[in-house]
Amino acid sequence: MGKIYETAPIPERLHEPLRQALAGEASAWPDDLEQDELEALVEQGVIPLVYRATHLPALRDAAIRAAGVEIRRLADLREVLAALAAFGVDALILKGSALAYEIYDAPELRPRGDTDLLLAREALEAARKVFASLGFTETPGSGDEHGVRQAIFTRGPHVYDVHWAIANTAVFADALPFHELRGRAVDLPRISEHARGLSHVDALLLACIHRVAHHHDSDRLIWLVDIALLRDRMSGAEHAEFWRTAAERRIVGVCARAVELADEWLSRPPRHRAEDYLSPHEVARHEASRAFMNRQITHGRVLAANLRALPWRSRARRLWQLAFPPRRFMERSFGTRSRLALPWLYVYRGARGLARLFRRV
Repeated sequence: MGKIYETAPIPERLHEPLRQALAGEASAWPDDLEQDELEALVEQGVIPLVYRATHLPALRDAAIRAAGVEIRRLADLREVLAALAAFGVDALILKGSALAYEIYDAPELRPRGDTDLLLAREALEAARKVFASLGFTETPGSGDEHGVRQAIFTRGPHVYDVHWAIANTAVFADALPFHELRGRAVDLPRISEHARGLSHVDALLLACIHRVAHHHDSDRLIWLVDIALLRDRMSGAEHAEFWRTAAERRIVGVCARAVELADEWLSRPPRHRAEDYLSPHEVARHEASRAFMNRQITHGRVLAANLRALPWRSRARRLWQLAFPPRRFMERSFGTRSRLALPWLYVYRGARGLARLFRRV
């Protein structure tokens, strides 16, 4: 399940200078930034953007580190993409890594902790072989096939989230199928000859979905910057396609909320909103996806919403997999290889899971 991305809030005195900096404008910043204010800017993912606009000495080291990390990350990504292509694995680059080279002036302006790739479910085993051949280690999964639609591969500081659906949550998982995204994919030559990412319309849909499906209406600023910059690059026809697709996939509320927040934080006037392209009924109608914008939502309500999105047989299978994950996952989670302890650990995990259903995500 996803959870709210708990970023430190931006102190009130930084709101206006930060809005100006995110808009690329010169702004007057206090010279005495507190440690908690610096930490908030780091967690919000906007240090490089703010430094570019302000050249604040307090941000210089972090901005330089971001540029250094980007050089190593790009070399690693090029190696991975070349190996996947040589093995016949068709992968699309998602989210931050694609946007860094597509809509930002310089890729180091878009911090990120990992690289997200999307492929067809049937290509996963081939991808596993490629990552293993390159020396990556796969993190053991929980076996929850309807709740975890990704595999994580790590080599040193480089982490790849390999997805076979655009979201783990069943409510959103099929909103943008891989074969559709691949058919509209665009080349990313700044990365490599093998690099392909989502069209602007699809990237914007995914950006709106991600902040809600996995993080329940998080207002993390770098995600809102992504949304604003994508919208800046889109034509009127693309905006119309975006809202029409949102209506078809029943995610209008999710998209409208993301667009509103992005315009607010980046000082954009209201433009290309849902009501400009859709009927009042389409803008206001019930959508199961809207439940995920509730910041007070519990784990139990998230589970119930996702179960309702699955066929009955898949619901039963998911509940079984939640109750009895693979042994390797249990051993890693609890730091033991004792076979005698395993049955008790399943009981403990089940009791803990039942109690968790009543807590906020």
